[in-house]
Amino acid sequence: MIVRNLLLALAVAASPSALAVSPLPAPKPLMAPPANAMETASGISYVVLKPGPDASKTASGPFIEFRADVWSGDGVTRANSRESGPQLALVQRLASEQPGLARALLMSPVGETRRWWFQADRLKPGYAGMPDLPHVVDLTVLGTKDPVQTPEDLAAPPADALRLPSGIAYRVLKRGPGGPSPTLASTVEIHYSGWTSYGQLFDSSVQRDVRAVFPLQQLILGWQQGLPLMSRGDTFRFWIPGPLAYDNAPAGPGTPRGTLVFDITLYDFSPAP
Repeated sequence: MIVRNLLLALAVAASPSALAVSPLPAPKPLMAPPANAMETASGISYVVLKPGPDASKTASGPFIEFRADVWSGDGVTRANSRESGPQLALVQRLASEQPGLARALLMSPVGETRRWWFQADRLKPGYAGMPDLPHVVDLTVLGTKDPVQTPEDLAAPPADALRLPSGIAYRVLKRGPGGPSPTLASTVEIHYSGWTSYGQLFDSSVQRDVRAVFPLQQLILGWQQGLPLMSRGDTFRFWIPGPLAYDNAPAGPGTPRGTLVFDITLYDFSPAP
């Protein structure tokens, strides 16, 4: 899954105070690059902290995986990769939100750690609550990565899958902290990917890097039965028979038929108005 809760690159929905990032010792200098820094044609500067195996190899593709520690010029830690782990960015989206960081991702060799200095205007429009200060980013590009991995059990649910009387099967891939579950009256906020039983990915909010928000009662019957089994933070895999998916829907270009498999992560829900 694409991680959206810590890194400067993806922190578009929370203020810095809400992120509660553990502080890291701030590098020096913070407000401007040192004399030995390399300045790029786009006006951002860096020094190499740890060379990579191949200086000519950079990441390409829509998604790039990386680690980053981030400080603003006042010394506040804005991202801590020791806590967040690797991050995955949709480069096209990042280029519109924080163009300087997107450029640094594309310029950094895979496996090399660089310290980058950004003036605030290079990161704008920036993340929510971003101070109008320079930022320093210790950045390591890990490479290109597809955020959607095709499951190996698409053809049929495994023997340990749980089953509902309607024929839906499901597995718990990850449990959240627990708590209440949505009802048919809820509006749900989710990430999802859907495959046919023969391996075709036909839809994915993960690839768009935009969480989906739907009134549950307007979705397919399989989701209406499956999502009320989940709590916030849960990730489930569902095998949904065709009659509870799209077999009875009007035919249209790309409408999938037969049993479908969905990986769904439930982030939040609220009662429908």
